[in-house]
Amino acid sequence: MKSTATSDASDLLGQLLSRCSLGDQAAFGQLYDATSAKLFGIALRILRREAWAEEALQEAYVKIWRYADSYNPSRGRPMTWMINVVRNQALDLLRRADYRAQEEEWNPDSDTRTSADNPAALAETSQEMKRVLGCLGLLGDEQRDCILLSYHQGLTPTEVADRLKRPVGTVKTWIRRGLVKVRDCLDQLGGER
Repeated sequence: MKSTATSDASDLLGQLLSRCSLGDQAAFGQLYDATSAKLFGIALRILRREAWAEEALQEAYVKIWRYADSYNPSRGRPMTWMINVVRNQALDLLRRADYRAQEEEWNPDSDTRTSADNPAALAETSQEMKRVLGCLGLLGDEQRDCILLSYHQGLTPTEVADRLKRPVGTVKTWIRRGLVKVRDCLDQLGGER
């Protein structure tokens, strides 16, 4: 069962996205303030370089602004939609040749920024992670590894296949079927999809 706070936060984000689709700049500012820390963390986990994560986040927010009208509440929560925009932008950036040059990698242990200054966001993220991890635990080891390598580390299916020494088609099938199982599990839990 979803908590009231989680539901209220999701409703607010949905309303802000709706207002953004109408060109409401104030709503966009509120949306940015409410989501940028979490979305930056996602970009940083994929890219592992702060400068890259900042650039990916900026480009993702441009897309969120431009395509806010494409958000469909029946297909998932607003934060899920925005996470996908950021994730896709980060992966696109990672694949570009000019970003293959070495820079200092982000070290989470030395990062002084914390989401503890926003306890509600921290609690929501913690609850979401527990649900996702519980649903991932229902998958077989290789299928779970494929999803984590793809979505958490940002590897392409080809890179996952190379790492796991499996055919690309098998990896793609495992990812697709695994995501369906996780989505169904989250739906049953009333969680984020």
